[in-house]
Amino acid sequence: MPAGALSTYTKIIAPALLTATLWSHVSLGMMTAIVATSLAIVCLILLQRIPAKRNGKCGWAKSVGLGERIWLNRLSVPIPSQLGTRITTLYVVFWLGSLIALLGGATASPVLAATGLAVAYCTQFVCFHKLIQLFRQMKDKAPLYRFWLATPGNDNARAKP
Repeated sequence: MPAGALSTYTKIIAPALLTATLWSHVSLGMMTAIVATSLAIVCLILLQRIPAKRNGKCGWAKSVGLGERIWLNRLSVPIPSQLGTRITTLYVVFWLGSLIALLGGATASPVLAATGLAVAYCTQFVCFHKLIQLFRQMKDKAPLYRFWLATPGNDNARAKP
């Protein structure tokens, strides 16, 4: 099952949270900043592992997770090449912006941190739009994708008179 909405929200807060925890070495000291950053990373990883509920509803955040899973499956189920190339490029630019922001946090440089976060967030939201577009195009193209939003029914339940 693909990631749920919580995973998408976690991806939104991750760059700023990690940049801020790295920046905290200025006021809290290097060791405290390393501990805080490590704790933030563990929390972000654990939040990603929470399974998504299958309720048949599909908001924008869940569509992003489904689109990302389709993009990851692109080797087994082909996706439109133009859209796949754009998403790949957006991911590369997002990671470069995030790394610049993290470098800005580690060096306490407001220019690097702000520029990196601006690039990362602008790219991330464009990428989210493209992932939603990919999900909408592909949701009926493969049997696996067709049933991701289906609510499982229990046919073993006894009918009440």
